[in-house]
Amino acid sequence: MAFRNRSPLASDGAAQLVPATRPELLAPAGGPASWAAALEAGADAVYAGIDKFSARTYAENFTLPEIKGLIEESHRAGVKVYLAFNSIIKQEELAAAFRLMMAAAEIGADALIIQDLGLAFLARRHCPNLPLHASTLTAVHSLDGLKVLKNLGFTRAVLPRELSLREITEISTRSPIGVEVFIHGAQCFSFSGLCLMSSFLGGRSALRGGCTQPCRRAYQNAGRQTTFFSPADFMASSFIPDLKKLPIEAFKIEGRMKGPDYVGRIVAAYRLILDAQEADFERAVAKAHEMMADVPGRAVTDGGFISGNPADTSLWDRQTVSGLKLGSIEPLGPGLGRLTLLAPIKLGDRVRLVASHGEEGDPFKLKKILDGTLEIASAQAGQTVTIALGTPDSPPPEGQLYLVGSGGLEKQYLASEPVKRLKAAAKDYAPNLDSIALPPLLTSRDGGPPVLGRSHPLWFWLDGTKDLDEILNFRPAKIILPLTSETVKELSRHKKRYRYFSEFIWSFPPLIFGKNQGKIRNEAAKLVESGARAFMVSNLGQIALLESIKPGLKIWADHRLGVLNHLAAKSLNSLGLSGVTISIECDQNTITRLTQARFTGGVLMYLYGRPPLFTSRHRPPDLRRGPVVSPRGEKFWTADEGEAFILQSEHRVFQAGLLKISKPSGFLGFLVDLRREPNVLEAARRLKKAIDQGRGSPGLGFNFKRGLQ
Repeated sequence: MAFRNRSPLASDGAAQLVPATRPELLAPAGGPASWAAALEAGADAVYAGIDKFSARTYAENFTLPEIKGLIEESHRAGVKVYLAFNSIIKQEELAAAFRLMMAAAEIGADALIIQDLGLAFLARRHCPNLPLHASTLTAVHSLDGLKVLKNLGFTRAVLPRELSLREITEISTRSPIGVEVFIHGAQCFSFSGLCLMSSFLGGRSALRGGCTQPCRRAYQNAGRQTTFFSPADFMASSFIPDLKKLPIEAFKIEGRMKGPDYVGRIVAAYRLILDAQEADFERAVAKAHEMMADVPGRAVTDGGFISGNPADTSLWDRQTVSGLKLGSIEPLGPGLGRLTLLAPIKLGDRVRLVASHGEEGDPFKLKKILDGTLEIASAQAGQTVTIALGTPDSPPPEGQLYLVGSGGLEKQYLASEPVKRLKAAAKDYAPNLDSIALPPLLTSRDGGPPVLGRSHPLWFWLDGTKDLDEILNFRPAKIILPLTSETVKELSRHKKRYRYFSEFIWSFPPLIFGKNQGKIRNEAAKLVESGARAFMVSNLGQIALLESIKPGLKIWADHRLGVLNHLAAKSLNSLGLSGVTISIECDQNTITRLTQARFTGGVLMYLYGRPPLFTSRHRPPDLRRGPVVSPRGEKFWTADEGEAFILQSEHRVFQAGLLKISKPSGFLGFLVDLRREPNVLEAARRLKKAIDQGRGSPGLGFNFKRGLQ
């Protein structure tokens, strides 16, 4: 297996990192074997995660000593290393995340990929020379958002996979910072950074790398059961000539959960395409498609969102699992199952079991294959075999089995010289993270006195003005209204009826694209001219939009900004925000820790509502009226929020535990989200009774008691 340097050698034999004059081909490195495959295939840079705070919990990932070896060996080959620190960070994790970040900076990482604004706040103060790349999970999808990222210290932004070529062109040619775009890999149904479904169903947050992929399941709707929300993987090979004309710093391949067979072939294919001369481009693409044809994975769409036709991403009635189907498992007993193979397997192969209700299990290695009672090392298509799918104590397996990686190829890469040198370097490095001093921001316990007492100020969030007069009788602390042309016109006509018009808070939709950006800006400007002074934003870009209308407006961040620590709030306050909403994913332990921190602005908590679980730019074309029912019987309903298609549970969220605990300093009230309620006044009365009497539960508790993973 030959490895090559692609840049001049220094006198010590190590490759010099040459400033890029062309876009980097950026490859995933989920583990040592995949990393070695990426190097061999011609990657210019790799992105890898440490075994903590990386938004791919189920990837193999690396220990910190292994990261040191990975950086040394990547640099030897002229390849850069970007470390994924792209999880949102809970308050109690800040100290550990800071120490790990400082150690990563010390051993020579070329950049950090960050989602959490609190971690970015620490990075730009304590690692000022380390470039920061904004994760796609920040959900930034506009020039205004890129301006805000620059103000926060980011030097590059990973653009969402949900943008069209036209939008990528508009953003990249005018961006104040570098941009990076995905060119191949898996897609999510929910917009990058806006999915709450996995967290809602079981406390495993997509924003923390724990996604259980509920979008891949088959749901029922109007008598039909299919995979309404499972997108195809995308392949942007035919768009490379257009993308190469743009000032894009990196072309990124998704796949830190993938094995070396996938990574090696996909990277090699795009290396061929990117290096091809214009006259040879079509032949290069054809050859690349041959190289990628039998890679284990989902069905692939040529472009997906980048093509401007998101319907192309749909996987109706096609394979939704990433892998090659091996067959249906017949349970035989604890940990054992039998199947007739649709493709060959061998010991050491990585496989995945998908349960009958559609939930994907974690990949694991095949350790035992039986032909009758005889143990064998491999089996062919058409052969009926028994395989071990767990321990003797495991329940009998049932479902479909998929091949996700070749064990033989993984062994080959793990025995390669780069991996051997990586492992040797790791043995020589024993970091003492506890010796890294914490800054005062992380050691001070002076959070000011927590807010006590039984006062429960409520901020009512409405769909429009229809129930406004009646809701005012509940004496809300604030009223939040949607920033739509209809609501603005209606309220402007009756402005004199409401003494507190200037105190209403106007909320932005989560996704704003194209011409609607100008339209929304004009509506906000009209409101400001009429005396409005307070707004609720759901995306970083909306902060810059409001600043361009009138500096000094009162701006609040809703729960979509992912605030789980006080430094994330402080970072937003530095942009001029008056206050933030704690993430709806927050659990009791984190809230308790937050009471020990000092907030520099106001604090809100989401108490009640039906929050969007999927927030998508794509509406499934076959979805009809009526509930969407999961394989477990959970019911969901569809709606729209601006340009976004959303899916929400039939069950309301009611985080009653928040009423009984101390609140962080700066606490101002609870958000009561009455949008999309069929009977707003009845819901308000039911909630008020539950609060006043201290009993009754008009909703589920989300993660408050069960915890957030």
